[in-house]
Parts: sequence; C-alpha cells; structure tokens
Amino acid sequence: MFNKTNTNQGSSAQNRASLISSQKIAGGVIKLPTKNTSGTANNSSLNQAFAFFTKLGLAKKATILAIAIGTIPVLGIGAIAFTFANKSITKQITQSQQAEATGLSDKINRFMLGRYGDIQVISSLPFLTSSQGSTSNSQKQAILDRIVEAYKAYDSVAVFDRQGNLIVQSTGEPLDNQKDLAYFQDALQKDTPIISKPEAVKNTGVVSIYIAAPVKEKRTDKTIGVVRARLPVTSLEEVIKNYVTNGQQYQLLDASGTVFLSPQKRLFGKEAKGEYANLPKLLTANKVDSFIDVPKTDKKQKLVSYVPATKLDGLPDLNWQVLLSTDTATVFEPQRQLLWTIAVGTALTALIVGAIASWLAKLTTLPILNATAALTKLGQGKFNTRVEIEREDELGVLSANINLMAEQLQVLVKEQEVDVEGAKLLADITLRIRRSLKTEDIYHAAVKEVQQVLKTDRVIIYSLNPDNRDGVVVAESVTGNWPEMLGVKIDDPYFRESYIETERDGQVQAVANIHQDQSLKNASSYIQLLEKFAVKGNLVVPILAQEKLLGLLIAHHCETVRVWQQPEIDLFQQIATQVGYALEQAKLLEEIEQVRNVGITDSDDERHQKETLQQQLLELLNDVEGAARGDLTVRADVTAGEIGTVADFFNSIVESLRDIVTQVQKAATHVNTAIGSNEGAMRHLAEEALTQAAEINRTLDAVDQMTQSMKAVAESAEKAAFVANHAANTATKSGHAMDLTVQNILSLRETVGETAKKVKRLGESSQQISRVVSLINQIAIQTNLLAINAGIEAARAGEEGQGFAVVAEEVGELAVRSAAATQEIEQIVENIQRETSEVVQAMEIGTTQVVEGTLIVEEAKQSLSEILDVSRQIDSLVQSISTATASQVETSQSVSQLMKDIAAISQRTSDSSHQVSESLQQTVEISQQLQETVEAFKVS
Repeated sequence: MFNKTNTNQGSSAQNRASLISSQKIAGGVIKLPTKNTSGTANNSSLNQAFAFFTKLGLAKKATILAIAIGTIPVLGIGAIAFTFANKSITKQITQSQQAEATGLSDKINRFMLGRYGDIQVISSLPFLTSSQGSTSNSQKQAILDRIVEAYKAYDSVAVFDRQGNLIVQSTGEPLDNQKDLAYFQDALQKDTPIISKPEAVKNTGVVSIYIAAPVKEKRTDKTIGVVRARLPVTSLEEVIKNYVTNGQQYQLLDASGTVFLSPQKRLFGKEAKGEYANLPKLLTANKVDSFIDVPKTDKKQKLVSYVPATKLDGLPDLNWQVLLSTDTATVFEPQRQLLWTIAVGTALTALIVGAIASWLAKLTTLPILNATAALTKLGQGKFNTRVEIEREDELGVLSANINLMAEQLQVLVKEQEVDVEGAKLLADITLRIRRSLKTEDIYHAAVKEVQQVLKTDRVIIYSLNPDNRDGVVVAESVTGNWPEMLGVKIDDPYFRESYIETERDGQVQAVANIHQDQSLKNASSYIQLLEKFAVKGNLVVPILAQEKLLGLLIAHHCETVRVWQQPEIDLFQQIATQVGYALEQAKLLEEIEQVRNVGITDSDDERHQKETLQQQLLELLNDVEGAARGDLTVRADVTAGEIGTVADFFNSIVESLRDIVTQVQKAATHVNTAIGSNEGAMRHLAEEALTQAAEINRTLDAVDQMTQSMKAVAESAEKAAFVANHAANTATKSGHAMDLTVQNILSLRETVGETAKKVKRLGESSQQISRVVSLINQIAIQTNLLAINAGIEAARAGEEGQGFAVVAEEVGELAVRSAAATQEIEQIVENIQRETSEVVQAMEIGTTQVVEGTLIVEEAKQSLSEILDVSRQIDSLVQSISTATASQVETSQSVSQLMKDIAAISQRTSDSSHQVSESLQQTVEISQQLQETVEAFKVS
C-alpha cells in the first residue's frame, strides 16, 4: 500500500541528526545558549559592561563600535597635540618670565650702582674735604638741598663727624646721633662706601636704604666724618613700576629672605618662604628657576620665578633676591584657549565622525536586521514573508537566499497540505468504494471519485479476462463532450506489452504529453488510439488482487497536456490498491452467493435430493452462522456429496480467513507498537532536523560574515600595502629633508652664536657708556658744587664779584641740566642694557633650543630610518597577508557554498521527517481502525 523508503537515506538522515546538539525551540523562537559565568567576578564593572554590551542589538553594537573606532583616534590625537603644545607653551612662558625677573634684578642693581657712585661724588665735595673752607652751614645745607632736588631719589642727605654728631643735613627734621647705627659703624670700619640693608626709620616707619661713605681730608687723607644719603624704597618702586603690568607682581627680598618691597603692602617684613611652600628648595639651590604655588595670603595659584642675588662690577654685594609672580589664570590663558580650541575641534570632529560612523553602521546592519526579522517571521510560520533586495553584495545574496528559502518552505507546506488532503481523500474514497460489495458498483464509485479528486477529463477501468488476458473498458467517468470509451477493447501490441504482459508490481506510469514522452517514441499505433479519444496525457496503474492482475485504472487528460504531480500519482496508486482489495472481497462474496443460487435452482425430480441437500445446507448454515457474526472458530461437518465439498471448502476458507485475521491482528499490533515507539523518535528526528537547519543557517551566516570580513581584510591589506610603500617613499624623502634641516639648523646655530657674541659686545659697550655717563654725572655734580663755591666766593668779593657770580650761577644751572641729561642717558643705557640682557638670554635660550632641535632632528632622522626599515618589512608582510587573505576568501566562499548546500539538504530532511511523522500518525489511525475491524472476528 505504501511506497518503499530508502533505508540508507533514512539511516544517513538519522546520523546527520545525531551530530547536531539539541537546542530548545519554544514558540518558533530559537533560544541561544547562554554561557555559564559562575566562578567569575560578576560584580566587576568591566564584566557588567561587557555583559550589557553583548545584550545590545546588532545595530547598536555596530554603531557603538563605529563611533569608538572613529572618535577614539581623534580624541587621542587631540590629547597628544594639546600635551605637546601645552608643554612647549608652558616652557616658553616660564623662560620668558624668568628673563623678565632677571632683567628686573639687573635693573635694580644698575640703579643702585648709580646711587653708589652718587655717594662717592658727594663725599668728595670740596666744602666737605677741605678743613679750611669758609662755607657757612646754611650754604652747605643749600648745596645738599640742591643735591636732593637734582637726583630726586633721596629724601635726606646728611654729614656726621666720627662721633656720629650731625654736621650738616638737607632740609628736614633734625637727626640724632648716628654713632650706634650699623651703617655708620660699617662706613668707618670698612673705610669704603657702603649700602645698608633695608630697614624702617624710627620716626616715620618708612623702609629706607642708607648709602654712606667716609669723608676724607684732602691733605691728610684721613677720615674726618661720614656722609650718608637715605633712599626710601619707594624710589625703587618708581624704577620698577612697569613690572606690575599684565598682572605681574614682584617681591624684593633681602639677604635673610624677608620681603622689603612689594606692591602688596601686607607682605612687608614677612619671610617669603613662609608665603610660598616651594620656595625653600630654590633658596637652597640658589639658582634661577620657576614654580607654581598658591600663596597663603592671596589664595590664588601663581607662576613664581625666582632670581638669586647677582653681583655687578663696581657694586657691593647687596644679597637682594627677586620674586616675580603672575596669576596662572592670566599667564596660562593661551593654554586654556588652545585647550578649548582643540577640545571644540576634537569634539566637532568626533561628532561628525561618530555621525558618519553611526550612519554607515545603520546602513550596513539594516539588511541584516531585515533578514533577521524575515527569518523570525518565517519561524513563526509566515511563509509569504519576503526581503527586499536592494544590494548586489553578500547581503543581497543573503536576502535572495532567504527569499528562496521562503519560497521553498511555501512549496513544502503546500505539498504537506496536499499530502494531508490526499490521505483524507484516500480514506473517504476507500469508504465509498467499500460501501458496496458488487464489482460494478466498485468500478463506478472508483472512477467517479478519482475523476473528481484529480480533476481530470476521463477516468476508466480496463478489466482483464484472467484466461486470455483480453480486456474491455467496464467503467468510465468523463466530463464535457469528450469521446466515451465504455465497452472499448484496446487491442494494441504496445499497450498489451507495456501494461498487461509485464507486471509492474503496482507502479504507475505517468505520461504528461503523449507526443513528447520517450517511452511512447516507438508506439505510433497506441498514440493514434489515444488521439482518437482526444487523450494528451494519462496515468496508468495496475489493479492487483492477491498479486494477480485484474485490470488497469487509467486517467486521461484531454484538454491540454498535464504534468502529473507526485502527490497525485501516489494517491492514484493507493486508490488502485484499495480497488483491488475491494474487488477481492466482492469476488469472495459473489462465490458464496453463487453457491446459494445453485441450491435454489434444483429441479423437482431431484427434490428429495434437494431436500437432503437443503437439510445439509441448513445444517451447514447453522454451522457457519457464527462466521457471519465474526466467529472464525466454527467448523462445518464434512459429509459425502456436494455439501460436504462446500463444507470442506468453507472450512478451508474460514481457516485461511482465520489465519489472515490472526496475521492482520498481529501485524496491526506490531504496527501500532512499532509506530508508537518510533513516533517519538520521528518527532525527535524532526525537531533535531529543525535544530540542524537553524544551526546550519547560523553557521552559514557566520561563514558569510567571515567571508565578508576576509574580503574587507583583503582590501585593507591591499590598502595597507600601498600605504606602507608610500610611507617608505615618504620616509626616504623625509630623511633627505632631515639632512637639509640638520644642516640649516647647524648654520642657524652658528649664526645665533655669532649674533649672541655681537650682542654681548654691545652689552659690554653699553656698560662702558654707563661708566662714562656716571663719570659725566660726577663731573656735573662737581661742576655744580664748584659753581656753588664760586658763587659763595663771588658773594664775599662784593660788587666786584657780581659778574663772576652770574657766570657761576649759569655754570651751576648748566651742571644741573647736564646731570639731568646724564640721568636720562643713564636711563636709556639701562633700558638698552636690560633689553640687551634679555636678548642675550633669549638668544642663549634659542641656542639651547637649536641644540635641542638638532638632537631631536637627529633622533627623528634615526627614527625615520627605523620607520623606513619597518615600512619595508610591513610592505613585505602586508603583501604576503594580502595573498593569504585572497586565498582564504576563495576558501571561505567554497565553505559558504558547501554550507548552503548542507542547509538545503537539512531543510529537506526536516520537511521529510515531518511528512514521515504525519504519515506514521495516519498509519497508526488506519492500523487502529483495522485492528478494531478484525477484533470483531473470533479466532480462538
């Protein structure tokens, strides 16, 4: 009844299914296996972040990775650029402030050098050094007042004798005895001009500096007194007031580190190292340096530059130190602007790159997401789902394969539905055919049902005579106006040879087109016969009963050619088998009826015999009455005569029928048991086949992704090879450029060195000019003093000296103007010296930077050589990688195609398993019905 299955294929399908790991399928959604993370640090933030990332969708993962790959290099480059720029700018700012602090220290020293020269000029005035002078105290006071007015730096000039008593002073509050003061004793003991440390005046509290010198008599060169000029530190403020611009603040420290001059009055008299925590280290090191600190009184972070005490030729060692500070908020404003510029530029670049990367990631993952959604719908049974194909790359091929898979699933589902309907139709047709036990009714019911089921134009049954194998059409169902074949005998050699003499064991011969079928190539007469009845395609299947050919069930399609489908052929074959069973049963009943009819038609002459036979027949019927109720254990008494023969024949039939029913019962039981035990295995096989298909599809996706990745790697390798080659050429050119750069830097170094020497000589010349100006200043002061003395002598001469007094006065005014001019010249020279010192220091810094640049360029040149070697090696390696990757791409494509074939086979296996499982279920139902039927018979 059923077609034979290939056991080899079944076993191979089971072997393939056994290779697939089981996987849970619930609601049409495949649950991916989860990794057991027990024993790991689940509370670790890194693990949590990774777990969160793995739970994200493919689009979000691709977007995050694309943004990270696009923005991290930009942020890194921005950070590196800011780091190097910040270091360079900080170094330049620090060196610049150190140069300004050094210039401030030099300016103060030069100012004090001028004042040191002033006291020497004052101490050599004639009215002080001559013991025989007749100058009055008022005249001496006038001279000192004019000195104070001329220099505009001192608030008091006074002369004392060796005991510290006041001899004469400029206008002001009278002074006390100075014998006990330190500056007075130092001047006498050292017998040289001295400059005292800054100290507060007792009466006024003003911090002042005493500049003193011994007064010696001309003739004996003995010290007869001490002249001193008091210099308020406010005079220094006028000199260095320009250094408080641009947020800079200075502090002048004495030898003990105490602040004696600063724009911040609250710092006066305080130790600087108590104000700045990092200053003690610099005081110990005694060198020019800078640091960043937060002073205790200001609470604002500052950049502080420290300059230790410097010694100037011709000037006593003052031990004055300089601090120059600037708010970091002001001095490092360029860095903040640079940081904001780099940050904003980097952020904008990162946003743009991130947006582009996100767009590309979404564009790339959109087909994959669409494919995933389509596969999900297919898993839910929506087989009409299709994916739009908008690309021609691997993703487009994936979409096309998904559409092809959906179409195949639709076809398989339709075929499955056809099989189910066919099984139902077969059951219905079998019931209709077996309603009647007459041969003619069976024939007519069969052709009618088959014609309606197959929707063909004609169905006939060609009955054969078992003696001579002649036949005739005994039943027909035809539609429309097609010719009828009822009663037609088919006498054709090809027909007899192909369908009657050759037994086909129930096989169906399907012809779609009688004019194109290769089996009818040499059957022209048979084709003519078919054309006579307008046949264009036919199905022919033998009707067998107890392995004997009873006839043929034939279906004709007349309107057009017809390609017969396999479900139709299987149904047609199964109906023919059921017709054979029905004919076998009808034949048996006809024989029994004939036996009864023979008993009724006996003649009157044989009435006695007939009555005897009737009596025997009644006895026989009584004996066989149980068989009509299904009791196959009854036996008829075998007597002499025809009834005995019938009884013997009946016993043989019942015995055979009992054996058949017994075998059927056993077979039904075995079938139920076997199918019941195999049903779970078949379902498991179907589930494993589905799992295998899903696993192979995921493997196929992974192989496709691997192929795509390998292609990307191959393209990147080719680009990398080109870039490496280009980098090698660039490195070679850069090496030559570095050689030229080194030569230019060396030339620049020599030029800067020569310029520095010239500038130093210019500074030495300016120092000579300063000394000449100081000498001119002293000459002007002496000239002024001589003019004063001449005026005094002219006043003594009376009217005769009036003209000389006028000349002396003009000479004095000229001397004052000369002194003022020399002060201006001295200021200009000081500016020149300060700027020259700054230029020299800047050029020294530049020379240092040139040296450092030379070393850096040399190192860069060496690095370029190494980069050139590495680039060549990378070029070679990338070439080999590119070749290997191309080979791997080909291999991956072959693997991908193989996986696709395996996926198709697995899908077909899964569908076949489902079909077999359902067919077995139907077989179980039929077997149960058969078992219920045969249970009505009693066999023991």
